[in-house]
Amino acid sequence: MERSNVSFFSQPAASAANLDGRSMVITEDRVAYRGLLGAPTTRNLGALTVYVALESPFMLKIGDEPAARRRFAIVPPNVPHFITSPDRLVGDILIEPECVCPRDLQQLPTMIETATVRMRLESAFNGCWQSALSVEHSSAAVDEFFFGRALEPRVLDARIALAIRQIRERPCEQFFAATCAKLTGLSFSRFVHLFKEEIGMTFRAYCAWKRARALLPYVGSTCSLTDLAMQTGYPDSSHFSHSIRRIYGLRPKDILAGSRRLAVVA
Repeated sequence: MERSNVSFFSQPAASAANLDGRSMVITEDRVAYRGLLGAPTTRNLGALTVYVALESPFMLKIGDEPAARRRFAIVPPNVPHFITSPDRLVGDILIEPECVCPRDLQQLPTMIETATVRMRLESAFNGCWQSALSVEHSSAAVDEFFFGRALEPRVLDARIALAIRQIRERPCEQFFAATCAKLTGLSFSRFVHLFKEEIGMTFRAYCAWKRARALLPYVGSTCSLTDLAMQTGYPDSSHFSHSIRRIYGLRPKDILAGSRRLAVVA
């Protein structure tokens, strides 16, 4: 695995592992990925996902909607979807929903329908993916690079923001709604209701997604699945494999196998 503190966008990757453009840049609130799509399976990601076809259009089925052929698509957080493509590579961007104001999240589908943003996305994932861009390695810089402007940050209820901060700082730990409710001074029922109202997903689903997301910086690791499961806070490799497959649609060992030539900047 290649990891660096230098911005992915500030210098082109130099190793042979990245010559075909397979790369993933991870910030606290964004993930930008250009790499293998993997086997066709149902995914259920906890982030809003923007898919971009690199060559041929892909087929996407979202929830109960009929499958459709697309070059660009947005899937809301925690919505099961099935994607296939005749191409081996795909581009996608994950956006953590608790970090972007609802208005901008709602406007994203309209935004990517514009010719300007579509051209920018195609250029970003193809011609400009390896180019030397002197921008800061941050979520705002990722937004600027792909969408042409930074998405507006979200302002959360201070009590929910406190719980969110705890989980984001230690995503591999086990958190309980009752404990976080006590931390925020809310009753259990009020906390879980307000959490879903503010974040758009249940407390349990949010914690499960953050733990699964914590795997991404390690996808190039040579560790055993058991060690990787413990590193990311799962009790054993069986629970690890089941949880990761439920979210990403792929077994951890398949994710690691498909990431051998992936350059990771986290």
